[in-house]
Amino acid sequence: MKKKLLDFIVCPNCFNNSFKLEASEINKLEIREGLIQCKKCSNKYDIEEGILDLLLNSTKVIENEQKGWNNLKNAITNSDELMLSLPDARGPYRKYWIGQAENFHYIFSRLDLTGEETVLDLGSGRCWSTRYFSKKGCYRIGLDILIPKYIGLRTSDIYIYKENTYFERVCSTMGKLPFKDALFDIVFIAATLHHSSRILKPLKEIYKVLKPDGRLVLINEPVRGLLRRGKACNPEIEAGINENIYLLPKYLMELKKAGFKSDLQFWLGGNNSLARFINKIFCRLIPQKYINKLLWKPLKYIQLFLFGGVLNLKAVKVDSKRVT
Repeated sequence: MKKKLLDFIVCPNCFNNSFKLEASEINKLEIREGLIQCKKCSNKYDIEEGILDLLLNSTKVIENEQKGWNNLKNAITNSDELMLSLPDARGPYRKYWIGQAENFHYIFSRLDLTGEETVLDLGSGRCWSTRYFSKKGCYRIGLDILIPKYIGLRTSDIYIYKENTYFERVCSTMGKLPFKDALFDIVFIAATLHHSSRILKPLKEIYKVLKPDGRLVLINEPVRGLLRRGKACNPEIEAGINENIYLLPKYLMELKKAGFKSDLQFWLGGNNSLARFINKIFCRLIPQKYINKLLWKPLKYIQLFLFGGVLNLKAVKVDSKRVT
């Protein structure tokens, strides 16, 4: 971490924003080892391998999530080269990532970044998406509960030292964000919000840390269609990871309650091969402005509401005085 990060964070115990820094190892890029101490409650938080650990009072759900992902780490052959290829992936893993990659590139290319934005990549995991914002010049922070290399924040060193890019990494939970209010221009979330059993809670936290008219960008969130029956079953659930597949109205209602005005975006990748094929054809043949305003506007709700799929969404923080 760099010292500048101290201007953004608050103590997760008492919410004070003044800290004493003790650095024991510093390289040319950052503080690699050390700690910070809250000047109010005296709580100490470690800095290890450049990652600031602000995860306080871990819950059973978080511990199960950490354990589950760690157990799944060896399910594939991880390598620095594979991490560098994300989200497109390579070799035998490409087929598992293609939907996520298509949605990411599609939405990211339409964020109209100037490089002046301050971005929180919430649930950044391996930090592959965080480094895209870094390459655009934004001030960026990746946050996750996972730390180990190849599944969590320690993967960041691959991008920092092999791609010559830099971003901050903070270990914490989305249910209690350790940041000052009204800091971020964008909070970006890729396939993470559904890991919460109460999505209104993290959405309210996101609302607080966004600047007025700040943007929340959701991509690759799974949506359960009304016609879908039975419970979801996948390796993540079997490993004890908290996976939830919500209906579209659940997302939209909770976003409104939190104070956001949301707008569904076009989605390309997803589990429904027919819907994915149709969407790709629309995207290639019809100009974007007509897709969103005419054709896609009703179809996106019908597809997701009835059949499910993938939620790509942009939401704007609305002034609380204007929220009814």
